[in-house]
Amino acid sequence: MPDNSRFCTNCGTQLSSASAPTQAPESASEPISSTVETATPELVYDGNFSVKQEEGGNRCCVSELGAVKVYEYKKDLSTNPLSAMFAYYASEMNIRKRQVWIELNDDSYRLQAGAMQMMVGNIAVKSDVKDVGDFLGKMVKSVVTNESAVKPLYSGNGTLILEPTYKHILLVNPSDWDGGVVVEDGMYLASSGDIEIDMQSRANFSSALLGGEGLFNTKLVGNGVAVLESSVPYDELMEITLENSVARIDGPYAVAWSGSLDFTVERVNDSIISSAATGEGVVNVYRGTGKILVAPIDDLGEEKAIENTSSSNANPDSQTASKAGTALKLINSFLDD
Repeated sequence: MPDNSRFCTNCGTQLSSASAPTQAPESASEPISSTVETATPELVYDGNFSVKQEEGGNRCCVSELGAVKVYEYKKDLSTNPLSAMFAYYASEMNIRKRQVWIELNDDSYRLQAGAMQMMVGNIAVKSDVKDVGDFLGKMVKSVVTNESAVKPLYSGNGTLILEPTYKHILLVNPSDWDGGVVVEDGMYLASSGDIEIDMQSRANFSSALLGGEGLFNTKLVGNGVAVLESSVPYDELMEITLENSVARIDGPYAVAWSGSLDFTVERVNDSIISSAATGEGVVNVYRGTGKILVAPIDDLGEEKAIENTSSSNANPDSQTASKAGTALKLINSFLDD
């Protein structure tokens, strides 16, 4: 503001009087003085803060690793009468909102673009793009790994709270996996700043064609915390440890594996006739020393479940199938909202 301004030239707010006299002097010989408001320097916030949210009955911490905590809401208490039934049965089937909290203490975390809901404290945000060439490279990686091209880096002191999700949260340390951890497309959510995010290709091109999957996967290397989103809960995951051995998995059930393992897609038998006779075609093959995180229980997927239950061919003599399909569509719409 200009000197002696009485009103803000931008919004019109009345300012402290620039010419208001001070209290009357104690003696008549003392002159009456006035104070002139000077420009306020830019504030630097370096104080304390606290974030309080009741924990216990409906909200509890279900997993923790390092500075990362995962909170789960057992019920959706903010529902309305129209969606209460869906919310109740969803919570009974472990379809619940989960949220990641990260405490920064002079360190940094990298997040999937758009994952941050709020941040409290002295936290600086910057892009992880170095130059044009780096940006183009990240764009290519985002296309082949189904991840965001730019993953902003949050540094400083404070609390990071991520967007709630219905998916299950897995916390892993890539240093516990030989050669880092390779994850399926779309699983990456966040990681500490010391963890390097890279790509790992299949051992051969046939792995992408025969396996029905992409040629590249996201690979995390380093000592820290990696936050992964999984459609399968940890209780349904099985960990396989290989020591100079081989594992063959029929289908895309592996959600994560060690970077030291060679991944190929091969026929079950060398003979095509024998493969056809056994009813098994090609399988995913992992060779070497490392770990594999497998989801042995497969979900049909929302679209397939709705199609199977709502199709008239499922049970033409009963209306139960169509009603179940309609209910699944409503639940699917509710979860998307």
